[in-house]
This record gives sequence, C-alpha cells and structure tokens, in this order.
Amino acid sequence: MKNPFKAFSFQVTFFTSFILISALLILLLGITSYYITNQEMVDQTIASRKLLLSEINKQLDQQLQSVEYDSLVLASNPKLIGYLQYGEDSFERIQQKSEMIDLLSRLSYVKEGVHSVQLYAKDTTLNSRIAANGIFEYSILEKSSWYNEIKDADYGWIGTHPVEVDGYPADERMVVSFARKVLSPSGKEVGILVINLKMPFMQKLVTGSAGDVSRFIVDSHNRLVVEHYGGVKKTGSYDSMKNEISDILEKAVIGADTFATARLQDKDLMIWSRQDRTRWITMDIIPWEDIIKGSRRIEKVIVLAAVFCILLAVVMAYFLSRQFALPIRKLIHAMKLMKIGKWDVQIANDYENEFGHLNEHFNQMTQRIDQLMLEVDEQNRRKREAEIQILQEQINPHFIYNTLDMMNWHAIESGARELSHMLSLLGKMLRIGLSSGATFIPVRRELEHLRYYTELQKIRFHQRVEFILSAPESMMVYYTPKLIIQPFVENALLHGLHSKEKGWIKITGWEDDSSLYFGVEDNGVGMDMNEVHGREHSGIRNVHERIQLYFGEGYGVHLHSELERGTKVTISLPKMKSEPSHPREGKPNGQSCHH
Repeated sequence: MKNPFKAFSFQVTFFTSFILISALLILLLGITSYYITNQEMVDQTIASRKLLLSEINKQLDQQLQSVEYDSLVLASNPKLIGYLQYGEDSFERIQQKSEMIDLLSRLSYVKEGVHSVQLYAKDTTLNSRIAANGIFEYSILEKSSWYNEIKDADYGWIGTHPVEVDGYPADERMVVSFARKVLSPSGKEVGILVINLKMPFMQKLVTGSAGDVSRFIVDSHNRLVVEHYGGVKKTGSYDSMKNEISDILEKAVIGADTFATARLQDKDLMIWSRQDRTRWITMDIIPWEDIIKGSRRIEKVIVLAAVFCILLAVVMAYFLSRQFALPIRKLIHAMKLMKIGKWDVQIANDYENEFGHLNEHFNQMTQRIDQLMLEVDEQNRRKREAEIQILQEQINPHFIYNTLDMMNWHAIESGARELSHMLSLLGKMLRIGLSSGATFIPVRRELEHLRYYTELQKIRFHQRVEFILSAPESMMVYYTPKLIIQPFVENALLHGLHSKEKGWIKITGWEDDSSLYFGVEDNGVGMDMNEVHGREHSGIRNVHERIQLYFGEGYGVHLHSELERGTKVTISLPKMKSEPSHPREGKPNGQSCHH
C-alpha cells in the first residue's frame, strides 16, 4: 500500500492526521478517566464497607459476649445445678420447678433481643414452660438439626433455625441460639442451656446502613448465622452461593484479603470482615451494576465532552490545514508558471515564519535563474562565435593539408629534400589540428603538435631560436582542448623574438592534485602590461575565452611580461582522463574536473 503522506494532498493528510490523533488522544483520555473514576469508586466503596462491617462486628461481638456471659451465669448457678441433680419425682425438684422456670424466663424479659431461654435436662421427661421459656426433655434437643454442632463442644453458637417449641407464627419462630452445657460439680453433663435470640434483633444489628446490598453472617465453618436482603433482592440466596463464597474465603489470606470480585449470580463485589473472637464473618455482596451506577453518569459526561472536543478538533483541523495549505498552493502555482517559462514570477510575501523564508528564497531563486538564463544565453552566443571561428580556421588548414600533400610528392620527385621535410611537418601539424573534428585531445598529441611546429620554425629561423620542451610522463594521459599552446609560441616568435638575432622559448608542463599547468616563457623584448590587451594576439584571446567557456573562471591564461626581460604565460586546466561529452560551462572556481 502506498504511503498516504505521499499519495494525498497536504491539506487532506494534515486534516485527517489531526482528526485521527485528536480522536485517539480524546478517546484515550476518556477511557483512562472512566477507568480511574470507576476504580476510585470501587476503592471508596470497599473502604467504606470495610469500616462499616468492622463497626457492625464490634456491636455484634458486644451483644454475643453479653449473651455468652449471661449463659455462663445461668449455667453456673448453684440452684440450677442442684435442681438438675435431684430426681424428677423428688420433693425438692417439684418445689423448685416454678422458681427455675422464673429464673430462666427473667432473662427474656430483661434483655431486648432474647427470644427465650430453654434448659434441656438429662433426666426430665416432662416439659415445664412459660411460652418458650422453660425446662424440656433432652430428647427434643437430640432430634434437632443442630444437635451435632453442640454435642461434642462445651458451648457454641447455632445459626438461623426454627425454635424447637411449637405455637409460634412462622415469622417469629426463626432464632439464633447460643448453647452451653450445664455440668455437675463432678464434671458430668446434666443438661444444655440454650439462649435464643430474636431474628429481628439480629437483623437489626447487621442491617445498619446495609442499603440495597445483601448481607450475611456466617460462622467459622461458613454456615449461615444471619442473612439480610435490602430493598429489591438482586442477589441469590446464601444456599445458592455457598460453594462459591466458601471457595473465595478459603483462598483468602487471613488478615489481608477482605474483598473479592466474583461472579456469584451476576458480577458482584464481595466484601467481608472477620471477628477476632468468634471468627464469624460479616459480608456484604453488592451487585456490580450498583457500584458503577455513578460511573455511568460520569461516562455520559465523558462521552458528551469527547464528542464536543472532536467537533472542535474538526473545526480547528480544517482551519489549520487550510492556513497551512494556502501558502503551499501559492508556491506550487508559481512553480507551474516557472515550468511554462515565466522565470520572472514572484510571490507576494507577508509571512514572517518558515513560509516567509520559503517565499523569499523562491523569489530570490527566480531572480537568480532569470539572471543565469541571460548569462547562459550570452555564454552560448560567445561559444557559438568561437566554434564558428575554430571551424573557419579548420576549413582552411584542411584545404591546405591536401594541397601540401600534393606539393610534398612533387618536392620528393624534384629532389628538394628540405622542402619535402618542411611540407611533411606542416602536414602532420595540420592532421593533429584537424583531429577528425574533436575538440579535446590527449596532452601527448598536443605536445606532439607543438614539436612539429617548433621543428618547422627552427628550419624557418635557421636554428637561431632554441626551443626547450619538457613535461612529466604522468601528464600525457589527460585531455586538453586542442591547439592551446601553439598560439603562445607563435606570439613569442612574432612579437618577442622578431628583432633579436638569437633567443629561446621554454615550454614546460606540471601538475597538482586537481589541475594541469603549461608555461610558455621567452627572453624576448617583453611588453608593457598596461598595453597587453592592445598587443595581444587574437589567437591568445581565443584560447583564454575557450578555457573559461569550458571550465569556468577558475581556469584560463595568466600573462606576465617585463620590457627587455621577456614574457611568461601560464595556462591552467582541470585534470580530465577522458574526453568530456559536453564541455562544462561556467564551472565555479576551485571545482575539479578530475575523472
């Protein structure tokens, strides 16, 4: 898939990217806020419920401790113990029965939460009672569902169960009981004392601030003691959840884990507190929906805020993308005008930022391009003129070469050896000068042409001019524009040594890392540097212009002359190991053409 940043316009890409990034950040912020808020509400619920359950446990423990103390007082009452040691038909038991029943009943009258007090005697076959208070036969207790819980213990609490005495409405029969064995002085069990607590009283103790939650109290064996369902019953009964609750409590670390998230009926939060003395557990089971009810309102607010922020982001993205795209469009339009040849196009620039720099540089670039186009046109004109002049100079030597060749054969046939040699040298010169129309030739060929020329001039001047030619072999592999040295040698002969009987001309070559150099020096009459341009040969000027047209102002011809001391010319060229396909025009100073 193609990169969208390369396929779509800047405005579309900026607008879409801004919207996507803004939406992502807003969504991330909303989800994070909702999660943190929801977690905070759960943490607050857990903390407040733990505190509440701890207080309920304290109150419950006080009541249970009071019942246990009352049972201990009754079970250790000497009269009660003595009563149980008499035979059922003895005068003492019959005489004390009413007093014992009154003793047992007194607690239910004094204590608000006591439903009844029952004494199950070992050797009693008759039941004597006032309401549910009284003395009952032991077999009734043995038939109860909770007898096994107390059979092997001295005392213990029994969870919610129906009272063993008939005659109570169904809603008043449910009690929570505390049973304690009554022992004789010898340690023998003579009965069991049971104090029954009213269910409304127990529920009142555990209902405080329960609200709509389900609250259970279970003993150390996870057996239900009291249960309460506040408001609409949203959770199942304890029996339906007993196994799951038992598993959670067994896995909990004692003293550390006091809450858990569980799927009992639906998803519920279970919080509990364990009593230190009885090891009973008071727990609240809160439906998860009730906990996050407040979060739902926050969620709506967050959604509305997110929608508003996204709409605002859309407006801002459109405005910003338009503002960013406008100067770019202007720049593109100006470039299209340049494409069709309007080099003088300018952009109205009132920006002071990066767009201002772009527009300013573009305007400067178009001005520079326009100027360079004019310079290139002028250079091309001058180059064409030079090429035409070179072509004209080549046409004449070509005709002369053919003529000289014919003359050379006639001279050989006539026995004019010196003339034939001169014609041969001239022909070789012209052959190199033509070079099949090539503009660049190797340095070796250029120096070879120069040697033919100097040898010819020696014959002409009858050896009164000495030519010294030296150049390192390493220079021979490079290319140079042809016929750039000979005009300077010719100029030295015509102007420097024409009035002298003897003289010398030294041609040297040297190089550095990036350039080639040729020097032409004579010991002629020299010239005044102020009049150099007036006396300069047209061929010399032509060489200088050709070099600068090809390679730029960094290269060319340097002339130095002193009257009566001679003249020295230095030619500088870039190193080229192959003939360039196109001359390099206007090359900046210092750049190398070394291939």
